[in-house]
Amino acid sequence: MIIIINGTSSSGKSTISAKLQSQLGDGWLYFSMDGYLSMLGSKFGGLHPDNQEVCTPNDICYAKKHSNGTYEIITGDLCSKLYTTIPDVLALIAEKGFHIIVDSFIATMDEFISYKEKLDNYGLLFVYLYASEKIISQREEERGDRLKGSALHWLKTFECQSVCDLSFNTEEADINKISEDIMKKINFLVKI
Repeated sequence: MIIIINGTSSSGKSTISAKLQSQLGDGWLYFSMDGYLSMLGSKFGGLHPDNQEVCTPNDICYAKKHSNGTYEIITGDLCSKLYTTIPDVLALIAEKGFHIIVDSFIATMDEFISYKEKLDNYGLLFVYLYASEKIISQREEERGDRLKGSALHWLKTFECQSVCDLSFNTEEADINKISEDIMKKINFLVKI
């Protein structure tokens, strides 16, 4: 089975993914899209406020600073190319008998459909996490390792939340309730 935890940065994906992995136990892998894409090196991992070259265009990714002081992440050709390999990599891992919790940012319907087509045979559960713009901004600022406004720019690109199997507002529901509801859905799907 593959559980895709989807949402913008600071929506709670990593927290929920870690909670689920601890509940589901051995045989469940945690796959971070950020971790996978960080194989591209420091230009991917360097998207933080202290990096003087964060706005320098390159083939991996960089930030565009807007007049209001917020940043938008721009993906380069190499990052885009590596990103498109993720469904195939997940399928390969699942074929080896592993279950996977994916910390992801699948934003467009085309991306969603691609994942669904390539991974549906392994048992697929899409979970969308979100919060208000105010809370996303607050969390982003509290973390201190993100470019101001980048999470909001990503949030505005999401178009597949309405077709996810489950959706949670992490501002309103606590982590235990969210993980409990996801576990109920997993148990239901496994019984089918």
